Amino acid sequence: MPPPKVRSESFTHAARKAQIVAVAIDVIAEVGFAQASIRKIADRVGIAMSAVLYHFGTKDNLVDAIVEHMYGTMLTEVAPAVHAEDTATGKLHAYIRSSIGYFGTHRVALKALASLGTTYVPSDGRRFEELGLSADIADQLSVLDPMPILAAGQRDGEFGDFPVQSTAIALRGAVNGVVEKVLREPGYDATRYAEDLIELFSRVVGGSR
Repeated sequence: MPPPKVRSESFTHAARKAQIVAVAIDVIAEVGFAQASIRKIADRVGIAMSAVLYHFGTKDNLVDAIVEHMYGTMLTEVAPAVHAEDTATGKLHAYIRSSIGYFGTHRVALKALASLGTTYVPSDGRRFEELGLSADIADQLSVLDPMPILAAGQRDGEFGDFPVQSTAIALRGAVNGVVEKVLREPGYDATRYAEDLIELFSRVVGGSR
């Protein structure tokens, strides 16, 4: 017996939304958010502008979906890598490698995000960092924060004595700082940078490499 029609329509609806989001990221990366009109995105997908509005309602909702998609794709790379490790040292290294690995292989998405971050102002008054935070995504975002890893390693005696909060801030800044380099230099060796950070922060926390 074939599945109920509503399930087929739901799958089709989700697939079309995912296609529009992917194309919107490409268009924003190419021309910038200000020039990435709904019409231009619809033309690239090969659908009517009304179809984009049917799925998202407004350009604000489309931006929300784009940011949520970027969070989701990063989490699918970082979360399994971190959770697979049993020690704080392993989790710390996995956090650095997988986060920077994502940045190094998603240049188009980063370029689109950079354009959104500098030109897009949410019409509902939210801050940019509040976009894309569905309940599911918000629950998972703790894996992108190294502070619990550092605190656990120190508490369990695996790491030495260091200021946890300040070190976490410095580590997040060092990890995210590679984004500008990746965007400006397509051939930049992000993998080498990740290994350098592992070496540096292993010394800071007193963990073994």
